[in-house]
Amino acid sequence: MDKKQLIIRSAKDMGINLVAAFLIGLAMRNFASANNFPMSGISGIMLLLHHFLGTPLGLGSLLLNIPIILACRRFLSKKFILKSIATLITIALVVDQICPLIPAFTSDKMLAAICAGTLNGIGGAMIFANNSSCGGLDFVTMSIKSRKPYLSVGSISFVAAVVVIVISGICYRDFSGIIYGAILGFITSSIMDKVLYHLNEGKLMLIISDKTDEISEAITLDANRSSTLINATGSYTGKESDILMCACSNREMYEIREEINAIDDHAFTIILNSREVVGKGFLKK
Repeated sequence: MDKKQLIIRSAKDMGINLVAAFLIGLAMRNFASANNFPMSGISGIMLLLHHFLGTPLGLGSLLLNIPIILACRRFLSKKFILKSIATLITIALVVDQICPLIPAFTSDKMLAAICAGTLNGIGGAMIFANNSSCGGLDFVTMSIKSRKPYLSVGSISFVAAVVVIVISGICYRDFSGIIYGAILGFITSSIMDKVLYHLNEGKLMLIISDKTDEISEAITLDANRSSTLINATGSYTGKESDILMCACSNREMYEIREEINAIDDHAFTIILNSREVVGKGFLKK
């Protein structure tokens, strides 16, 4: 990576950190803390310390993350840890210096919980997608995921959050706070999974037809997608035929399906859900 690319990449990382930190800071200080909602992980612990002792949210979170970073360092890459430290410092500064300038929202607890979960989920997903983390249980989450990659980030985060949320609710002596905290945590994990995984979902179409050349041309011209011909043989008839394989978006699938029906209404089409499509025209590597 040359100097220019390094500068562009660093500026991009800084911009993502600032936006994500602002969203997380609003969720933490202006919605959750203002309404005594429990949150997961280090954020939840810091909300308790801030409520009872007045400890600064941002600085306290940064300090509490030090032993967690040391404990998880052997499971995670050096680059990931360094980017996460930069993210933590940015969040600490935003939470303690910028968010106090914005009025807290306390007029509707349910709306506050929804807003906190949404902002926290979007901010967290932005940071995870940039190969960084917010520290705390995020380090534990990514350590678990490095050993068990089939588990989703949102699911791990939500399970890890439950214990902290319940303990925080007991400390606040507010049962309704536990419910609001659970709602906040569920929304956060759902949005994180949606942003990290489902926004990049697509469809995989397998088309068996005697007119694959015409269908392939229509896919290229009308949907601006390429396709792949796979030679196949029917197990019952022994007849050789072509299978047309095409990866496309959810929206493009309907357009391609109409084209297939218009060209060959006897075509046999299989449409599969693709959790993630990576490559040209889709998610960049």
